[in-house]
Amino acid sequence: MRICLVYPDVGGVEHYGARKFYHGLGYLSSVLKRAGHSTSLLYLQAEPTKAAFLQEVQAQTAQVVAFTATTHQFPYAATCALWIREALPGIRTVLGGTHATLVPEQAVTHGGIDVVCVGEGEYPLLEYVGALEAGLDVTGIRNLWLRTDEQRGLPGARLVRNPQRPLIQNLDELPHADRELFDLAQILSKNDGWVDMMAGRGCPYGCSYCCNPGLRERSKGLGRYVRFRSVENVLDEIRLLAEHYPVKTLNFQDDVFTLDREWTLAFCQAYAAEFKFPFWINTRVERIHDEDMVVALAGANCQGVRVGVESGNEELRANILKRRMSNDEIRDAFRLAGKHGLKVYTCNMLGIPGETAAMIEETISLNRELQPADLQFSVFYPYPMTELHDTCVREGYIVEGQSLASYYERKSVLRLPTLTHEELEQGYDHFQDLKLELRMRRENPARHRVYQLLRWLLRGDAAKARSALRKLGMLRRALLPVPKAHETDRDSGAKAVGA
Repeated sequence: MRICLVYPDVGGVEHYGARKFYHGLGYLSSVLKRAGHSTSLLYLQAEPTKAAFLQEVQAQTAQVVAFTATTHQFPYAATCALWIREALPGIRTVLGGTHATLVPEQAVTHGGIDVVCVGEGEYPLLEYVGALEAGLDVTGIRNLWLRTDEQRGLPGARLVRNPQRPLIQNLDELPHADRELFDLAQILSKNDGWVDMMAGRGCPYGCSYCCNPGLRERSKGLGRYVRFRSVENVLDEIRLLAEHYPVKTLNFQDDVFTLDREWTLAFCQAYAAEFKFPFWINTRVERIHDEDMVVALAGANCQGVRVGVESGNEELRANILKRRMSNDEIRDAFRLAGKHGLKVYTCNMLGIPGETAAMIEETISLNRELQPADLQFSVFYPYPMTELHDTCVREGYIVEGQSLASYYERKSVLRLPTLTHEELEQGYDHFQDLKLELRMRRENPARHRVYQLLRWLLRGDAAKARSALRKLGMLRRALLPVPKAHETDRDSGAKAVGA
């Protein structure tokens, strides 16, 4: 059977500069192909038009169109599914992913979606397309909530909510994710050879803003939620990637790569013995206080770690975000990583319930003190099935009818009593100033020192400091003597000889 997989990533390419490889669809495709089915991909990097989208779907000649979607991207998937229902009623539509798992009740009632997959989708989708191909009943497949044929405009409407099957405990049984589906070679040509990897699934922590507690609740009683592939299985995938693609850097996207200490140490030892590619990981401050582990990571050519600081205000971070680490613990983690040559990248939020403009400045100040290799920041969004979503609903913070298409917009869907929209946007701009400042420090330390002095003289006004720095640069260039023609030729020749 032919299955068209759809990845809505509207605005993503504009932000990252390249398409992303999505492991969820990669695993779906590899499992389907192993069973003899064929797959294709529609990557929606811009908001589609009805005519263009339907033309693309028809060109795929698929019998099933399967979407994945985050909360931000769900409206695009839902609209496209409705277009299929209206124009191509013979095609079945399936929705999976985080949003579908967290709020299947919302997804399954949408007019264009036939089937919603709750939880891991590899085997449910395989079973579904196999049953369709064989002309068998599809209504009893575990993990699937579905609209029966009767609901497609005929009497006797029925909605089926099937229970979930156990989680896949041995991740090694899955074939490696299908990279060709996303044309990985083209992605690597745009992102300087960075390859996204996943060593496992799941996170055990209870951050109030994160989907993982809700996903864990959905799979309660179905087996271990946090699982890692074997070290050898991960290394085997790296070997295949190195054989077929111009890999320069591995980018592990696991929520907490260093969660299992023994697994991490074993991976580092085996990786160091075979590979030289630098790699980056995600972890938590609490999970890099172990110096032996940091030494092992550095010895395996781990180039850097990404950690969630989220807020510089300890009380807000602990009581609202449920991230219970102190600023001193964060500083210690930075010192330990720096001692062994690891770069640190921070993740931060603003617009958090209970946050004030002064608290945003605390986050910026802490990052300025830490001087991370780089940072990301985003405006808090109340995702469904999270503790903070429930808080926002209970307190009446969510503005009706508001939605955001991107994770990185400078607006909020909340109306907070402690923070005005103007203060939020000003805080966002200050974060952007800091990002530019850190880049200057990396690329031109001397210029950065002058900038720091100007910023101090101008009472912390980053925009005025950058403006003054530009004017100083223009003045310096104006005062420099113009080289004589023969000097210019001599210098150019010297550069050519020394090149």
